[in-house]
Amino acid sequence: MSPIQHAEHSFSLSFSWRHIGYMAIILVSLNLLDVVSTSHAINVLGFMELNPLAVGFPVWIFVLKFGICFIPMVCAYVLHKLGMENYLLLPFVVSAILIEFYAFVVVFNMRNVFGV
Repeated sequence: MSPIQHAEHSFSLSFSWRHIGYMAIILVSLNLLDVVSTSHAINVLGFMELNPLAVGFPVWIFVLKFGICFIPMVCAYVLHKLGMENYLLLPFVVSAILIEFYAFVVVFNMRNVFGV
């Protein structure tokens, strides 16, 4: 066997596709918080939506926002079913980047809404 084949079996991750699914729950929660804070700012406080594509919260925005949350989980599940657990690092990194992005968006919205 070549060294590449030996290295494949020596590298294993300590998480599974379920852990990436838990990250999807965090992403959905952050998205819900974003939607609630944005709708509160628009309806109650009288703020104006600056994104012309998101005016009135069209259905495709919800599908896009919440669909993105599940893409890394679906990829991780497919990798698990194909027996390619060594490649779970990519969906994990994508989920972590999405969590950071949505956390920034939520904090920025909360700061603007509450004037902190």
